Amino acid sequence: MTPEYRIPVSSELARALRITDDTDKHQPAPAQVAMARNAITGTPAGADLTGRLAERLRESGWAVLAVPRQRNDQAFLRVAAGLLAAVGDPFQSVVPPEGGVWLRGESRREAGPASLGGFGGQSLHIDAPGVERPPDYTALLMLRPDPAGGGACRIANLRQAAAKLTTVDRELLSRAVFYESRADKPRGVGRPRLPFPVLEPAPDGAGWIRWAGSLPADPRNQQHRPVLLRFGELLEPLTRRIWLSRGHLLVLDQRQVAHGRDPLGDQRTVKTPKRLLCQADVRVTAAAPVQQVPAPRADTDAVSAA
Repeated sequence: MTPEYRIPVSSELARALRITDDTDKHQPAPAQVAMARNAITGTPAGADLTGRLAERLRESGWAVLAVPRQRNDQAFLRVAAGLLAAVGDPFQSVVPPEGGVWLRGESRREAGPASLGGFGGQSLHIDAPGVERPPDYTALLMLRPDPAGGGACRIANLRQAAAKLTTVDRELLSRAVFYESRADKPRGVGRPRLPFPVLEPAPDGAGWIRWAGSLPADPRNQQHRPVLLRFGELLEPLTRRIWLSRGHLLVLDQRQVAHGRDPLGDQRTVKTPKRLLCQADVRVTAAAPVQQVPAPRADTDAVSAA
C-alpha cells in the first residue's frame, strides 16, 4: 500500500521536467524554470500533482514525490529540479564542488558524522538557521538508500512544539542571543545573522523558528542551554520517521518542520556503493504553481447556522 504522503509523478510529466544541472551557477536559468512550470501547468498530470502537493505541504509541511525510473542518476537530478520549480525557485546555498543546484552527499568514512555524507545521526534542524533568509524549502533526493538499512529521515513539526512552550520559555527563545555554526560564503540567503532568536517574532505569527539540535551543545549558548533542551524535548514526541527509496524526493517547508536523520547501519558490512542523498534549496516565488493554488476557504455556513 502506498503511504498517504507519497505523491507519484507520471512518466509523461517526468519526461517534460528536465532542468539541467551541468552548470557552475547555483541556480538554473530562468528560462528552464519557466519551461518546467509550463509543463506542470499545461498537463492534467501536472495540475493533479500541483494540487496534491499544495494540499500536503499546507497540512503537514512536507511531502514525498516519487520520481519514476530514469536512465541514470543525472536524469533523476534533472527531473527532480524540474519538480522543485512547482514549489519555487531552486538554488543551492552551499558551494558544491561539482556545481549545479544539487549538493551530493555520498556517505564516506572521512565525512563528519552528522554531515550530509556522514555515517552518524543528524539532529533535528532547519538548514541555515543563522542567516538573514533561510531557504523557504529544502529538498532531499534519494539516489541510493543505505545498503545497511539505516538512515531513516526524521521530521518534526516546529510550530506544534512551539505551541507547547510556557510563556517564560517563549520569551527566552525570542531573544536574539543564540549562535550556530554556519557555512562559509552562503549564496542566496543574505548575510550571516549571529546571534539570532530561535523564535522570530512576526506580525502574522509565521516568523521563522530557527532551530538546530546542535544549539544546546554550542558553548556560546551555555547560559540558555536549559531552555534549548526543553524545546528539543518537545520535538521528540512529534517526530516521525520515513524511509526514502531511490527516486524519492522529500520536500520540506522549513517554516513548519525540522528534519534530521537516524544513524546509518554498520558500514563495515557494506561492499556495494554507499548511500547517496542529494540536497537542494528552494525560494518561494508567486510564479510557482503550488503557490498559486488557493488555500481552502473556512466553512462559514456552520458558523452562520450556529
